Amino acid sequence: MEPITHFLQTAKEVNFNLLALYDKEPLIMQIIAGVLFVIVMIIVLVIRSKMRHASAHKAVESLESYVESFDDYQKNLQKILKTIRSAQGEFLESLLAKKEDFYKDHLRTLRDEPLEAKIDKYQEMAALYNKLAKAAKDEELSGFYADKAQEILNVVLLEDISEYMKNFSFTPEDVAVLEKIVAYANTQEDKEAILSIVMEKLQSVDYGSNLERYNFVKNLDPEKLGDIYTYIKEQQEKLFESGERVVAAEVLEYLLENGEKAKVLSYIKALKVPTHLQELYYRFFNQKDMQELDFAFIANPVEINQQYADYLENLITDAWRDDKGLEKLLEYENLSRVIGHDRVRNVIERIDTLRKEFDEKEMAQEALQLAKDAHRLALETKTLMDLKEKNAQKKVQELIGEDDAISKEKENEDIKKEEGV
Repeated sequence: MEPITHFLQTAKEVNFNLLALYDKEPLIMQIIAGVLFVIVMIIVLVIRSKMRHASAHKAVESLESYVESFDDYQKNLQKILKTIRSAQGEFLESLLAKKEDFYKDHLRTLRDEPLEAKIDKYQEMAALYNKLAKAAKDEELSGFYADKAQEILNVVLLEDISEYMKNFSFTPEDVAVLEKIVAYANTQEDKEAILSIVMEKLQSVDYGSNLERYNFVKNLDPEKLGDIYTYIKEQQEKLFESGERVVAAEVLEYLLENGEKAKVLSYIKALKVPTHLQELYYRFFNQKDMQELDFAFIANPVEINQQYADYLENLITDAWRDDKGLEKLLEYENLSRVIGHDRVRNVIERIDTLRKEFDEKEMAQEALQLAKDAHRLALETKTLMDLKEKNAQKKVQELIGEDDAISKEKENEDIKKEEGV
């Protein structure tokens, strides 16, 4: 007690001036300051602990009522996380009793979210549940949160991905979602469990059945999709290889209008499906003002209901004045088989007759033109001769008039001379 008594006397002497007291008793002042600091810290920690527990209790109460958003649920669980290590009594009992309801309600907040958002938020939810599992001292509560963290990603998210892929419609909007799914799968150890769901859908569709599916591949990023992009691209190319795949007319129309005519011509020539070839015949044959397209149909040996022979006969007949064009037509693949050699010969003979008639008519027209030209020249010559004759007569008259004037003048002079005599 002596040091304390001495310290109090000194404090009294300096009138409890802390700076003066520290100068005289620095060691004791430091001890007192340290003790006060520890006391303050204990008080602060106790207060903070009380506040955390109060906040956690309030969070549980909030969860027991209706929570509107996923973010609000996350915030409430974050508050519980701060005190779950020391959870006991009524607080612990409430968590244990309501844990399954809280979990289901937490999932409910994501029910109407788009899949892109769900992928991120399910991961956030699973990460928080893992933290709760590690922080909880109670084995039942820790095991529950650990199991649910796995279930969120391995069951719930996979079911949502599977449901989305069932209704996958190959629109431009679906591209971003597909890339999101693949990106998420690549972060998981068992990525094949996710990618197999994706591939099951992609393998079940025909990429030539409509224009939307065919163009779907144009929007894909090969770097983001890797093997999936390669698969879809290969399926698209196979549409034109075997001749046994049906490519919708709207797809072929699109290719014709976008600089891929050669691909369409090759496909039509090799197509082995009669019903589809018939459909394309009604859609394109002699409709596009594109002779190459028409002859692609003619080159296909598959039997369908068609009028190739009439078309070819008219085409050859129309080209009768064009030797080079006619020669080119007769060289087209499959032409003789379609129209028949006899019919080709008859058409050529008819063309020769037309040419002969045309030549005779042309000669007659030339003779008629010559006659017309001769008649015109004769008329012009006659007109010229008449004009010359009129001019000559006029000149003679002028000369006769001049002679008469001279004679008259001479006669007058003679009369004047006689009168003078």
